[in-house]
Amino acid sequence: MAYDRSTRNKVRAKYVQGLALATAAEACKVPYNTARNWKRQDGEDGNDWDITRNARRMTKSGIEEMANEVLGELAEQFLATLDAVKKDPKMPADKRADIMVRLMDGYNKAIGAASRAMPNANRLAVAMDVVKFLSVFIAGRYPKLREQFIEVTEAAADDFVREFGRST
Repeated sequence: MAYDRSTRNKVRAKYVQGLALATAAEACKVPYNTARNWKRQDGEDGNDWDITRNARRMTKSGIEEMANEVLGELAEQFLATLDAVKKDPKMPADKRADIMVRLMDGYNKAIGAASRAMPNANRLAVAMDVVKFLSVFIAGRYPKLREQFIEVTEAAADDFVREFGRST
């Protein structure tokens, strides 16, 4: 059975929004294999659904949450290692000092990397917020143009991520 482009776009949109591909296909009454082929074909054409899906996850709160989670895990490991060092009375002082220096260095580098990553993620998140705003605005003021806006937005998705997800 042949499907129109809007059905393909709906499956893609549901997948990008976080649904499993099988669930997105079922919601749009499309066989899973058809959806999988569309995803593969679009990927071969440079329109990678997964890149768009991951970019969508990179909202302001999402990237901060992710960075906080990583730093939290690192802090737990830092404290566990520190506790193990304290509990080992046989460990020589120079080895303790070396471990402490390496722990602090690693933790400081992780914090620095997270803070350097945030501007890029925030730039992408702001750009995505603008696209969301335009989508709502067009739907409210120019509903006849909404389908074209979605089509253009989806076609530009990978270029959008490359442009706004990179360093300035």
